Amino acid sequence: WLAILECPCTFPPEIFSSVMQNLIKNPNITSSHLFRADILYDSDQDHTKDSLLKHIKPEYQPRQTQWPNFEPTRTIVRKLIPRNFQLDEPLIQTCQNFERREDNKKQYTLVVYTPHVEKSSDMPFYHPTVSQLAFLHTWHPENNNNSTLTLLYHPFTTTTTTTTSSSPLPLTKKLSRTALKLLQTIHKHGQGRLQGYEKRVHLDRILSQKRYQDTYARLKAKYGKKISEKWVEVTDPGKHVFEDIGIAAFLMEVWGDLYQMTTTSSSLLPRFPGFVDIGCGNGLLTYLLLMEGYPGYGFDARNRKTWEIFPDHVQERLHQKILVPKVLQEAVEAPNNEVFWTDGMFERGTFVISNHADELTAWTPLLAYLNDSSFIAIPCCSHDLAGARFRAPQKTNQKMPSAYSTLCSYVTSLAEDVGFLPEQDVLRIPSTRNACIIGRKRITSSDAIE
Repeated sequence: WLAILECPCTFPPEIFSSVMQNLIKNPNITSSHLFRADILYDSDQDHTKDSLLKHIKPEYQPRQTQWPNFEPTRTIVRKLIPRNFQLDEPLIQTCQNFERREDNKKQYTLVVYTPHVEKSSDMPFYHPTVSQLAFLHTWHPENNNNSTLTLLYHPFTTTTTTTTSSSPLPLTKKLSRTALKLLQTIHKHGQGRLQGYEKRVHLDRILSQKRYQDTYARLKAKYGKKISEKWVEVTDPGKHVFEDIGIAAFLMEVWGDLYQMTTTSSSLLPRFPGFVDIGCGNGLLTYLLLMEGYPGYGFDARNRKTWEIFPDHVQERLHQKILVPKVLQEAVEAPNNEVFWTDGMFERGTFVISNHADELTAWTPLLAYLNDSSFIAIPCCSHDLAGARFRAPQKTNQKMPSAYSTLCSYVTSLAEDVGFLPEQDVLRIPSTRNACIIGRKRITSSDAIE
């Protein structure tokens, strides 16, 4: 073993263990090339010792490591899932926790990562090319200033052709950078928790991370490059294309919970009623959903250059229309011009989508109520029901929230007013405007609301 880096720390073993468990479950924190980790085995869940191990595939069995004078406390086997399956394969890895106490009260906490790889050439790009790596927390309870955090590598060995002796592979610049990044991340998270940091943004409230990311990866591989190469807008395709792919993946999984998606299904769920993408903009989200076999259409106040890159059957489902809700049309007379109007009365039950629809965002739950539909609203800019820019009022007298936060609360409040039990989530998309409000459950039926 080689001690690569060491730094002082002031957080206790409990915080170190908590930080390491979070990093084991969320490897994307330390590597942008990773989606997540799927936990295949956890000894804390194996209440009858080793009873689960006999049911696990041989390649998923833990690879045990022994450390002199250390007691093992927990073993986890995880599968690291890369963002790009076309470049890298998933990796199975054993993560072991150890503890050791000395008479002078010094306490050691050790976490060892062992990838299930036999030689360095088989190691995926996103993982350090070492046979093992370890993180050692040394705690002096009587003198915190002497406590340390150490990162260690166990290199692969290379055997020469002329002798049977072996020697460790040299430490590359990439391995050094990786060690620094890992140690900095652990130190930052540990010191943050010591100072009382609490996570404010909670993801995956509605869908599991695995379901969403697996569908996202499939759609990205199928459409990402093709659409990016055809992009005709001045906006950045790297943002907008993958943002809408993420939203499409989220919707497809939500719809899978709400509706039966095939005519041969024996499910008791209702049939998918179709969708309408109000304020559809570049039409990409509508395109993705149509191409995946979901019936629906989108409309916007003006057509976009992007519409012309889509197949004819998709262009036929993108309409230039201005929304004037039926409840307002008594006071408005539609002008006689080439721009068509829509009153917002769709086929009953049609799922309503507003993705950064600005002036239409606040109307989303109201249109869903009028059509006896479910909806998703992904707010962006703040507009009232008249379409004017405004800052939504805050609900409490506490610290002033952001304009975006109050807009999300405003849309949620409107949904509650018309009988929905709205749910909020934060989407895994490349946008700071990534909150969504979903109305798929009702407190009161639409017929009972005046």
